Amino acid sequence: MQPEYGMMVRRIRGGANNALYRVDLDGQSFACKLCVDDERRRAAREYGALDLLRRAGLDIAPRPVWLDESCRILPLPAVAYFWLQGNPVGPAMTMRQLAGLLETIQATHTIRSNRWPHSHLPAAWFHWFDFGPYLLEMQSLLDTYGPWLAARDADGEALMAQMQRVIDSCARIVAKTDVNPGRDCIPLCLCRVDPNLANAIWCDDGRLRWVDWEYSGWGDPALDLADLRWHAALEGLGDAQHAWLREGYRRPAGDPAFDERLRIWDGILAARWPLLILRLLWSQHNGPDLVRLSQPVADRRDVRAQMIRFIERAEAVAGDRDSTR
Repeated sequence: MQPEYGMMVRRIRGGANNALYRVDLDGQSFACKLCVDDERRRAAREYGALDLLRRAGLDIAPRPVWLDESCRILPLPAVAYFWLQGNPVGPAMTMRQLAGLLETIQATHTIRSNRWPHSHLPAAWFHWFDFGPYLLEMQSLLDTYGPWLAARDADGEALMAQMQRVIDSCARIVAKTDVNPGRDCIPLCLCRVDPNLANAIWCDDGRLRWVDWEYSGWGDPALDLADLRWHAALEGLGDAQHAWLREGYRRPAGDPAFDERLRIWDGILAARWPLLILRLLWSQHNGPDLVRLSQPVADRRDVRAQMIRFIERAEAVAGDRDSTR
């Protein structure tokens, strides 16, 4: 958009859900995000997390400026914050950047809900404080999209069978554990939920900061740490880097069941990702599966190949190495 009244507005491409704009005004740069209007209240969730981080004195995210959910100023719920000057980190991270990644995740988890009793943050998205809903969700994804895969892919039935075995393995582990992931049994902390490195900005001052807090809220730090290992966007990190992050993470005080929950979340999230990729593969053929303001672009062959890699990864985590395609 051409400058008008000293203001320049540019659409920033990328992302998979919302519409992001950069606004340059009077020598200052801001990010303005128009959010999908759904039950998640994405704009309010993001603004609330950014404001809480500011009040906690943690300089690991941009400073919030404005929230509007009325849809009278803009056609969709919107959040604005100061633009971060820098570039997203990638899989080829330096040791300093990797340390910054760990430092910011650790810092986020120091914000405990019991120290911020008047915060209006909701529970983190996808943090259901129970193992059962994840098993039900995975089975639903397979039941919904698996028959389509079986009908169109020569290996579809075999791939479905592999994913079913992984889900069944998770169910057996959950059935045997005595650990309680309920919100009253864990030290709730601020969780990012989305560790996509495209949202980790290596800023010009040599520090790492995060954007896109629309999933964040009070949650289980063990689940957040597990997602740091198994999230599809971190596949490019090497095993040694993942091991360094996991070993360097300081467990929360007063949480003796942390490692047992982490073990179970590792299996569940490793199993969940190939099913999410199956849904993405379906949407690449049939159109968007969700309401989105930005559409992710991916080569179908690459998506299928990633799904297969993630099935094999989930099998390895579950110890089910006897499956064959």
